[in-house]
Amino acid sequence: MYHLHGIYDYASLAIHMALEELETPFEFVNLDIERLGDPAFRALNPLGLIPVLQTPQGPIFETAAILLFLSETHGALAPAVGAPERRGFLTWMIFTANTVHPTIMALLHPERTLGEEHERAITTESHLRLLDQVAHLEGSDAFDPEHPTVLSIYVAMLLRWAQAIAPIRAQALDLTRFPKLLAMVLALEHRPAIARVLSREGLPQNALSAPKYEGLDWEA
Repeated sequence: MYHLHGIYDYASLAIHMALEELETPFEFVNLDIERLGDPAFRALNPLGLIPVLQTPQGPIFETAAILLFLSETHGALAPAVGAPERRGFLTWMIFTANTVHPTIMALLHPERTLGEEHERAITTESHLRLLDQVAHLEGSDAFDPEHPTVLSIYVAMLLRWAQAIAPIRAQALDLTRFPKLLAMVLALEHRPAIARVLSREGLPQNALSAPKYEGLDWEA
């Protein structure tokens, strides 16, 4: 049985959705953000970051690593190893982890990085445009609305962040500019497994396609 260490509506959301889609037994261990530096948690992840997935073989951390581990272990939510589509899937999975994720985090936490705010927003839009173009390619199933993958789940979580980041409200991401990604996210929201996770984390059904953060201070 897996134990997912995370915080509701943080980076553990993607892992939570993937586990629910896989219909595999797991326990969500909801952490106190102030306790991530505790020795017990550092024993699972020496960086003191979430998510962490405890597996029968030991803990694994880093969002993309966990998602790839789950897809390979369960033979689902990704093209099979050796399949022709695997090459493109891995390319865009790593692009998402190494490029899209950091640029969106830079928007969420502008105090951590240098550069003008609007430049970071423009860079993020260009990266998402690339993903939307990939979704247009004939034969590409990485973002197929009817067949989720760990990549589409990962991107959906990042799109949630990019649409509702307080520091960039003036340059708020308009998801309608990326029609294929929007179709993917809307389809995900209506999947029973994803709907269960959103409800469990106290989020509305449209939390991925049209998130709202009334009353929450994301600038803190």
